[in-house]
Amino acid sequence: MQLKVLYCGICHMDLHMARNDWGFTQYPLIPGHEMVGEVTEIGSNVTKFKVGDKVGVGCLVGSCRQCDQCTNDLENYCSNLIYTCGSVYNDGTLAHGGYSNFIVVDEHFVVPWLENLPIKIGSPLLSVKFAKAFGTKVTVISTSINKKKEAIEKLGADSFLVSRDPEEMKAGAGTLDGIIDTVAATHPLLPLISLLKPHGKLVLVGAPDKPLELPVFPLISSRKIIAGSGIGGMKETQEMLDFAAKHNILPDVEIIPIDYVNTAMDRLAKSDVKYWFVIDITKSLKAEIKEMAKSPEIEHPIKVFGGGSRDPSGVLHPIKFSRRETGEHDVQFKVLYCGVCHTDLHMAKNDWGFTQYPLIPGLPGNISHAQLLHEIVGEVTEIGSKVDKVKVGDKVGVGCLVGSCRQCDQCTNDLENYHPKVIWTYGSVYTDGTLAQGGYSNLMVVDEHFIVLWPENFPLDIGSPLLCAGITTYSPLRYFGLDKPRMNIGVVGLGGLGHVAVKFAKAFGTKVTVISTSINKKKEAIEKLGADLFLVSSDPEEMKVAAGTLDGIIDTVSATYPLLALISLLKPHGKMVLVGAPAQPLELPVFPLISGKQVK
Repeated sequence: MQLKVLYCGICHMDLHMARNDWGFTQYPLIPGHEMVGEVTEIGSNVTKFKVGDKVGVGCLVGSCRQCDQCTNDLENYCSNLIYTCGSVYNDGTLAHGGYSNFIVVDEHFVVPWLENLPIKIGSPLLSVKFAKAFGTKVTVISTSINKKKEAIEKLGADSFLVSRDPEEMKAGAGTLDGIIDTVAATHPLLPLISLLKPHGKLVLVGAPDKPLELPVFPLISSRKIIAGSGIGGMKETQEMLDFAAKHNILPDVEIIPIDYVNTAMDRLAKSDVKYWFVIDITKSLKAEIKEMAKSPEIEHPIKVFGGGSRDPSGVLHPIKFSRRETGEHDVQFKVLYCGVCHTDLHMAKNDWGFTQYPLIPGLPGNISHAQLLHEIVGEVTEIGSKVDKVKVGDKVGVGCLVGSCRQCDQCTNDLENYHPKVIWTYGSVYTDGTLAQGGYSNLMVVDEHFIVLWPENFPLDIGSPLLCAGITTYSPLRYFGLDKPRMNIGVVGLGGLGHVAVKFAKAFGTKVTVISTSINKKKEAIEKLGADLFLVSSDPEEMKVAAGTLDGIIDTVSATYPLLALISLLKPHGKMVLVGAPAQPLELPVFPLISGKQVK
């Protein structure tokens, strides 16, 4: 399917990838995995969409479709997973994301956009709102008390904790069933773990560019679990979008033009953004699709425009690159919106050490570029002959995955994202050796399996980050059983991932405690997001009081920090789930784990 990209969210992952913070970015890299667009062309076998449909593309554009993960709707765990940008397609070309005007994607990885879901603000989605919609009691945990009013009054959080306030954290200790940690910066885990009840779970969905220090004793002592969770399979992504549309769960966004993306990346790196940036692709890039020379890109004749990075400087530049033709299982779509993720920043700057910057033949000067973004929403413009999931015109989304083997246990169990050879939306290498490029582009081509239908009436623009932030927090809440009403869940961090985690947790009916280093976020967490409690992780007294109170913790912080404080918040059997990805390893205190807590 071919989609004209309308909006694309900017995810922290985009930032990490563009700057190669994680060390595996491959250049050229077009970011963007939170795309909303309009279908402009479909393959002959596409049945899900029609031309004109509004659709979304998230982190995935391909997987093997045959392994256990894929056959069980877990394409995001497929060992041959293809992410929306930064991954390599089977033909060896790089997948490019939604920072572009068009995208071609397999219909399986495109989701229809619901009519009642706003296009502009639908690309990212939020933990607090999801949690509240699930019926949970949500506590927002933040370092800033300034966020308390927003968390409580706007987002509906039940309570707010300033993680830097020892007294608050102490009071919140042991009160949470689970925590979704959405913070992408380095931060201590122990205060969050302490908020968990025995058996509580701390789920990390933020991806710091440095490893976090993991305190093990709190996990052992209360059987708390610290887990990591990144996005979800296509089935779960569709479920998430439908759930978000039903409960009107939308993130707060700042709409920007493509020429503002470098400033946005810098602001993102400095945490100078409320929640999420969404690029207005339609008004920023002029769409153009035409065939390129048959050699050396005979299989990738579609010329695409986007914004990408050439080297670890992380600076993005306007570039032209090619995408493959729409295959029989592919969905080509115009990228409408693409979120900017912290992962994009890490990858662009090679923070994690595996970013690849290959040459793209035919570009001026043979300069290498990196195309990012895996929060992509667009409109299907073309579908392959065997596509039956979408039709031209459908609104779809592509997240972090664009490929996997589709045959292994992970893929056949809908866990494509755990496939050992998963192809990420960008930064991965396709089986043919080419690099996958993300959603910082105008058009994408993705295997239909890795495309999710965008719920009708669901905003495209502010919804695109859901394809990363939404699934990153929704999936661990569900998988680790932190979605049960009346559970006490801690959410570490109140950034892009954290505020989504709080919303999901509250939507699940849990009692949410936000754990933050800043008391300034307390008001926002409680009043806007609806968190029930707020712990300042830097406040020993607060953390002490909250010790053993959380059933689970979702840790969204991507920075390196001590885990012990967070683990201490967990009840016995509590689970701490890490969703943030620090650039450096964390120090893991083992005794708390032995005593009954878990880190996932």
